[in-house]
Amino acid sequence: MTTEPRTRPLITLDFDGVICSPPFGLNLGITADFLDPLAPPPTASVPPRGIGEFADYLRFNFRRPMHDAAESLRALAELREIVVLTGRRTSPHDWLARYDLDQYIEEIIVNDTDLKSPHFKLRMVEALRPSEHVDDDGRTAQLLAQANTAGTRVFLCDWPRNRAPGYAPGVTRTSGLSGVVEALRGES
Repeated sequence: MTTEPRTRPLITLDFDGVICSPPFGLNLGITADFLDPLAPPPTASVPPRGIGEFADYLRFNFRRPMHDAAESLRALAELREIVVLTGRRTSPHDWLARYDLDQYIEEIIVNDTDLKSPHFKLRMVEALRPSEHVDDDGRTAQLLAQANTAGTRVFLCDWPRNRAPGYAPGVTRTSGLSGVVEALRGES
């Protein structure tokens, strides 16, 4: 993690479903089944490194950016220092570079722990203390808002599979990254 002083407030962004579009526009990897913030975090089943890298390449390499990714990242980089915080176990740096989006990203943090994605992101948000976090997974957004020791504002990108009622008051639903930019510009 970067230890240099930041010149703008920090925002962390999930990758898949926020920057990178899911296959066929179907975001099947997210859920609104909430986690108990007081329960011990479950352990992830992590495949061996070589197998995991190959599987991630097949799962993720052929996806396209979200329709508003380039314009929104450009605008967001004027307001915030952007850190990608992904539950993936391999870095999306080459994918970001292919679409010339890497220029807006200060740092990429991948899940190299034995934690599942929501708890990994919770641990990293608590360590980084960003002003905002943007995610597409309702379960992650809810966990971050309920256990919000860092005071981070949580944005949830709207997808049909995360439209469950009952999100914590700290979860702000948005249309996507462009909605986050609009909200932040409206506050400045």
